Amino acid sequence: MMMKGKGSTKKTAVPDANGLYDAVFSLSLKNILNENFFKDKVEKIPESFGSVEQYFGSFVLPLLEETRSELYSAMDTISKAPITTVVSLKSKKNKARLYDVVVDHRWQNRSNSNHGKEPYESFPGDILILTDTKPETATDLLKVGRICTFVSVLSKNEIGTTLKVKASKDIPVDDDSLKKSLFLIFLTNVTPIKRIFHSLHMSRNLNIVKEILCSDPGVVKRYCELVCVQQNKLLGPRLLSGLNDSQAKTVSTCLSRMHCNHKSSVDLIWGPPGTGKTKTVSILLFNLLKVMKCRILVCAPTNVAITEVASRFLKLVKESFEGEAGRDILSCPLGDILLFGNKERLKIGAEIEEIFIDHRVKRLQECFGQQIGWKHHLDSMKAFLEGCVSQYHIFLQNELKKKKDISSNENEKLENKSFLEFVRDSFKSLKTSLRKCLSVLFRHIPGNYISGNILQKVKSLSRLLDSFEALLLQDNVASKELEVLFSHSVIEDLSQSSMNEKYLLHKKRSECHSALNILQNLFHQLDILKKGIGKKSLEDLCLQKASLIFCTVSSSYKLHSGKMEPFKFLVIDEAAQLKESETTIPLQLPGVQHAVLIGDETQLPAMVKSSVSDKAGFGRSLFERLSSLGHTKHLLNIQYRMHPSISSFPNSNFYCDQISDGPNVKKESYRKNFLPGQMFGPYSFINIVGGKEENENAGCSIRNMVEASAVVIIVQKLYKAWNGSKKKLSIGVVSPYNGQVVAIQQKLGRKYENRDGFSVRVKSVDGFQGSEEDIIIISTVRSNSCGSIGFLSKLQRVNVALTRARHCLWILGDERTLTRSNSVWGTLVHDAKYRRCFFNADEDKDLARAMFAPRSNVDEDKDLATRAIVAPKRNALYSKADVEKLCFELMAERDGSTRKKPVDSEDESQLDEGTSKLEKLRQRLAALNFM
Repeated sequence: MMMKGKGSTKKTAVPDANGLYDAVFSLSLKNILNENFFKDKVEKIPESFGSVEQYFGSFVLPLLEETRSELYSAMDTISKAPITTVVSLKSKKNKARLYDVVVDHRWQNRSNSNHGKEPYESFPGDILILTDTKPETATDLLKVGRICTFVSVLSKNEIGTTLKVKASKDIPVDDDSLKKSLFLIFLTNVTPIKRIFHSLHMSRNLNIVKEILCSDPGVVKRYCELVCVQQNKLLGPRLLSGLNDSQAKTVSTCLSRMHCNHKSSVDLIWGPPGTGKTKTVSILLFNLLKVMKCRILVCAPTNVAITEVASRFLKLVKESFEGEAGRDILSCPLGDILLFGNKERLKIGAEIEEIFIDHRVKRLQECFGQQIGWKHHLDSMKAFLEGCVSQYHIFLQNELKKKKDISSNENEKLENKSFLEFVRDSFKSLKTSLRKCLSVLFRHIPGNYISGNILQKVKSLSRLLDSFEALLLQDNVASKELEVLFSHSVIEDLSQSSMNEKYLLHKKRSECHSALNILQNLFHQLDILKKGIGKKSLEDLCLQKASLIFCTVSSSYKLHSGKMEPFKFLVIDEAAQLKESETTIPLQLPGVQHAVLIGDETQLPAMVKSSVSDKAGFGRSLFERLSSLGHTKHLLNIQYRMHPSISSFPNSNFYCDQISDGPNVKKESYRKNFLPGQMFGPYSFINIVGGKEENENAGCSIRNMVEASAVVIIVQKLYKAWNGSKKKLSIGVVSPYNGQVVAIQQKLGRKYENRDGFSVRVKSVDGFQGSEEDIIIISTVRSNSCGSIGFLSKLQRVNVALTRARHCLWILGDERTLTRSNSVWGTLVHDAKYRRCFFNADEDKDLARAMFAPRSNVDEDKDLATRAIVAPKRNALYSKADVEKLCFELMAERDGSTRKKPVDSEDESQLDEGTSKLEKLRQRLAALNFM
């Protein structure tokens, strides 16, 4: 296969579907360490494509470059990578470069940065280095005579000590040189990359793929004119009442695609922050499942995102069953809804455990098991109805034995149950166990696997058992008469005249027994009993028969293998966070005819490590590409998260004022005053003067300790104000730099962990995407004279940071740096001033601590004031902020640093004295008309 970019004459050979390892292993260690190796080979990915071959081929080399970059990054920290000793190494006969490696089960991490994480465990897809040294740097592996071979893990035994691996080159296992110690070092896992690579070589389900090529970028998609939108029929009044107009229109339009069976379609739902995207998706899925009755796959980029969608949808399903009349044993069946993936990474909670495949398989195994399954419970109930009299006499014999065993207290007597009591108690226990088993079975087995006849028989049996129990509980039932009655065979035809009113009990008993027989025979005809009830068989059953499946986009690759009922509808949430190449995995699943992509291209895109691949557009999503080509987007235009003061700036700068504030956020009660003063209102920019951006170690992420101290002080103030309150308060501290995140986390320590009702999360901007908190504090970090802010200027990152807060958003930053940056941050600062939401940090007594050490020499302060006054040109106009900044810079210059000791060691009186002196300095400047 050859790849050819649009308008390009260059042809580059592309490896086949099984060639990822070969392609990676063809790279030498020097190639991997060369950041420019693919620079002249990778072409920019076009916006539209002339053929399927060009489409898939455009992503292959950028993907390989991304893989090289992953390995390069791992090499850069190889001294800290997990390592283990090789115990033995054997080649597989007649299989080139395949080996069985036995390793020491104790993988060691040579760094102290593991922070209590679980020790490394090898998995298929791992790329390791087999070497005879413990390298400190990657260059140690380049030395002459050094053994250095890349290997990929294909499989492992249960305890992970025997690995089947494929090597990058032949290993001379009998060579004397291998008698020395050998080590395996973990680099990275390429399973997600391998899935994308294989997807780019599948060429399946090309109808919908052709719909997204957009060979003519000027043409906006036109959908089939035969489509008939039947909104009122598709959306019931109860569900429709919970949607605003934009949400209802979006759901209705997407559902209408189901009427078109001769044309594939792709819909884009544009869901800005807080606009009810997940709710809209949940109602769309509910209607697809319950009304349209088609098979649907729901994907998302991350485990967190997919569990959120699954949780919200499951809640909607359960709510739809609440309050319905006539609920019975079959209420709220969930067998048609399935979530699968890695349990640890998904972090399955109690709210979604019922639909998780591992839990479902376990419960179904119990239901189909011989000892505690449905057969056992049906047999037990049948045996009781047939032989309750004989069972009663066995019970009496056992009771008699107990009496004989009681010798310590001769006066103690055991009262025997009457036959009526025995029957009532035993029947109730058996009925409860049977109903529980059947309830679990029908809650977890896919609905289209069980025939309507079986469902009716189960409902009929349930009603008969209830009727029989009601007759048993009547006051006019005599124990002796009942024992005589039940001494007759359950199938014996007793005439009504001979038994009078007791005949009804015998009849219900017989009907229950007959219903149990019928149901048992129907169960025996289920295919699952013919195929076996092993874990694998039940997993296949659930995956093949479930009508609605949730999984990550990467995990959807597993649905390509094995016999699978085709999906008709694909929904991808957070689609703007996905590389387009990854989206090709679920798009190519057999049967997919209609796709809905939900996202927001103004939020952060997928992460791309390689600058070469990034420049080529490898991180661009299908959502973003189609949007840029003019593909119609359904905008959700009402936000329900942010106080209007918070939503104002992002709405104006990122959404062209298309978003309205919901009625809930406009209410006066939505405004929360967590701290006194205007500075801590719903929205504010707090100017931090005197901060200094720095790297703790060379090459590490940037931090600003003055801003970090200010953040800690604000959190302390919040905790003091909250302490004793019964209301919950969630605080998010956001920074674009990991170095600042670590600095703030270290300053906060563990003081606020396990505080019931008061939570503080400190994360990077990327880590907060998709989250929301009551209060968000942003630390922008950058503080320099040239206005350099680096990747802080990225619009998508700014948008994410500004849209996480519900009630309060407080932005900490250096006004001078941000306004000089010629970025959106300068616009933000000017907007804050215009809206009177701009404050200098030292206006708050506590925050002044973060910036100034206590002043002890009044003469020095006078000297600073004089220098501040004399320095500017006499004929210039200076603002209050300009003069203040100069003063603060002079103070910092005098002290040599912004701080002499940590806040917690300051004497409160000294701080007050320092603040008082600062205020006097302001007054002197004001007297000279500078302030």
